[in-house]
Amino acid sequence: MGEGLISDIVAYVGWMLMSILKFLLTPSLMIAAGNNWIEVMVTCTLGATIGILLFYNVGKSIFSWWKKVKASSLNNKANKKKRFVTKRKRQFIQFKRQYGLVGLMLISVFISVPITAVLGAKYFSHNRNTPMYLIAAFFVWGCVLTFLSWRIKSGWV
Repeated sequence: MGEGLISDIVAYVGWMLMSILKFLLTPSLMIAAGNNWIEVMVTCTLGATIGILLFYNVGKSIFSWWKKVKASSLNNKANKKKRFVTKRKRQFIQFKRQYGLVGLMLISVFISVPITAVLGAKYFSHNRNTPMYLIAAFFVWGCVLTFLSWRIKSGWV
């Protein structure tokens, strides 16, 4: 195994981690670094898929655990606290009711893979296909961002 292969693998793993954290920027940076569009699509989609599956399942587990903790604490009425609804929570709930999972898929590229996956786990876990829809959304966004970045780099805009 050559050193060139190992450094390439490490580079692609780094790009995948970056696509998990900042998906919006990764295709453009990869195109600017000289990667071809197939490498960009595979790397970004694989990174987003890993991130969605990881954060969706972790988020779902945490919310399930929290629901049990909250249910057991409700039995103890002395611990009952008044809930506060913030303006941001109210806006998100209104957005969720109006646009649903499709709305989350449309804005997913702007709010990153982990946040999208956790919101999907919190509000759309009743739909067992939610992770697949989110993966498909990031694939489509990856195609769009890669194409736009490639066109800008080629000077065809």
